[in-house]
Amino acid sequence: MKHTSLLLLILATLCAGTAMANDSEYFVIGNQLTPMRQTSIRVTKEVLSIDLRDDNSAYIDVYYEFTNPESSPKTITMGFEADPPYFCDDNKRTTFEHPYIRNFTVEINGRHIAHKNAISKEGEFHPERKPRKLCIYDEENTDDSAAGLIYVYYFDATFQPGVNKVHHTYHYEMGNSTTYLYFLDYKLTPAARWANGQIDDFTLNVSAKQTAKHFFIPVNCLPGMKPVVKSGMGKTREERHDESEDGREWEVALRKGAIQFHAKNFRPKEELALHSGLLCGGLAATYDRSKFMGDCGWVEHDEQSLRIMRNLPYASRGHVFTDPQLKAFFESCWWYMPDPKYKDDTSDFTVFDWHYINFKPKADE
Repeated sequence: MKHTSLLLLILATLCAGTAMANDSEYFVIGNQLTPMRQTSIRVTKEVLSIDLRDDNSAYIDVYYEFTNPESSPKTITMGFEADPPYFCDDNKRTTFEHPYIRNFTVEINGRHIAHKNAISKEGEFHPERKPRKLCIYDEENTDDSAAGLIYVYYFDATFQPGVNKVHHTYHYEMGNSTTYLYFLDYKLTPAARWANGQIDDFTLNVSAKQTAKHFFIPVNCLPGMKPVVKSGMGKTREERHDESEDGREWEVALRKGAIQFHAKNFRPKEELALHSGLLCGGLAATYDRSKFMGDCGWVEHDEQSLRIMRNLPYASRGHVFTDPQLKAFFESCWWYMPDPKYKDDTSDFTVFDWHYINFKPKADE
């Protein structure tokens, strides 16, 4: 209990100094590629790879194999859908591209495919001569007029008889809130739009190639799957917040590593919802250096709490502590993975790491 209280004190300290004006920033809810009309094409394989970056962004790489059962080529219109962000400030928009998605690409059987952008509502395209700001809330749009509208990246795809390979990538900024440092939503259920109503062979890879990350994924998003550490240093465990199915989550700690989920005949019932630990009250925030935000009230500071806070960037990289108090504290943290090879190299420290290290309480705190 002593360690838990100390940890909560640290979290409250970080929250108190960096309040956000808005409760949340819902930037993107991504979607797998889907047919815009009914089709006989089957999705036989999907490998969804998500790389979590240290700047609160994510790089998405998706490999598909689609099967055309017909004896001749078939061309269909495919689309990538993304919900509008909750807030946006892009007053000079000239295209229908989503404000928080960058470098959208698609290749089919090794050939680059050009795409177009539009706004869709209830499956119908709604082109406009002059694209307007489209987000759920902004200073000029307080009546949810963008609700129900979806950004669409669409293109014509020609599938040859048999197996066709599709490679799809994009980069986007993750959302955040006063509760979570970051969260990433990705729609899985549109797989039902394909002829087989499922993904015959599904793989999800989540990596933190350049950093350390600690996150959660609800178990019911990926039924029957268990995470396996595939590279780098990592730990996984199942956390149960209550006895309901919705109360179970996979907890993952990674350091320059990757985990993998895999299943055959996957019929998703829920959307993927990856999120960091609770900013005010969870272990994740103690070393996930993405952002500081929230208003959790004022607390008193003691030297031991500040020492722990200033050592968090080192602990996240595996520093082996010899100080008895620091050693006891970090070894009590489930996510801590000591690495004798780590030599306190600060060359990859971010601005957020230095925020921890150089934190000084204000005089009135």
